Amino acid sequence: MDTPTHVQLHRGRFIIHVLPRQKIAWADLPDNSIAFDGIVNGGPLFDPIRRCVNFDHHDGVVREATMSTCMQVLFAIKGGLMSMFPPGSTIHLYVNDTDQDTSLAIFLVLENHQFTGTKSIPAMSRLIALTDRLDVTGGAFPMDLSDSLLGHHLWVFEHYARSRTSGALAVADAFALTSNLEATLGRLKEFMMGDAGIAPLNKEHRILFDHPRFKIVDEIGGNDARYYLFSHGMDAFISIVARRPDGRMVMSIGRRSRYIPFPVHAIYDRFNKEEGRTRENGFDGSDIVGGSSRLDGTGLTWEKQRDLALEEIEKADLGLR
Repeated sequence: MDTPTHVQLHRGRFIIHVLPRQKIAWADLPDNSIAFDGIVNGGPLFDPIRRCVNFDHHDGVVREATMSTCMQVLFAIKGGLMSMFPPGSTIHLYVNDTDQDTSLAIFLVLENHQFTGTKSIPAMSRLIALTDRLDVTGGAFPMDLSDSLLGHHLWVFEHYARSRTSGALAVADAFALTSNLEATLGRLKEFMMGDAGIAPLNKEHRILFDHPRFKIVDEIGGNDARYYLFSHGMDAFISIVARRPDGRMVMSIGRRSRYIPFPVHAIYDRFNKEEGRTRENGFDGSDIVGGSSRLDGTGLTWEKQRDLALEEIEKADLGLR
């Protein structure tokens, strides 16, 4: 049986196109389309003729100076986003992942009438602000780990987090990803209505290599572990996010900010060279956080990544890049 690669989820006038780990060219989007968080390369884009928007903060941007996708969407709704679509027209929403930022952005579009003009929901405003800070910084933004808002955030996105750390997300087909999205949208609705639960912080992790400049971490507890480590002084990392059934790994690479001397872009390129890949099909991301291919992961062992990263750090320190 073929693995489904495209599912359409109908929500009123919206059709959510779920395409796991796939890319779409900007020119190939149909009229009346909104693309989210990396499915289209090129950073934030807008075409008023086709009524197409790309909300993104990954490609070709200064990460710390660019709002997260969900915050871009909130500002767009406040600025009249929905008014550009003809009344009664179908609006296409395109996603290739269902992470916290993307799911929240989709929820805001679906519930746009709750956020137009001066309308606001205080609890949602706080959740959006927290998601923005965590996503822009790759989990590095300092926070009080005992804050109940963080507990609500972990509960809202619990289905995604479990799928990510188990490795299921890395190979999820369109049906599984759609189910994950629907579960998160349901929890966002509960949170908005004041019925949210609280999930505990899962700080479980294993330090595989500890260097004055960076750590190599097995993020057993997922993003939670990264929040914990950043709050306890970590400045840069290479992390095992998940192990895939085919033996390959999903990796993340990052630093607290661009003010931390850790050559993220050079490390992407060195890892890609080792695997015979490029930024198009291998490691890629912003100047503060990125990782392995969403589609294929990586076959490099963490020990090999350690050795290559150390070489790139030495080159950067000597000014040889």
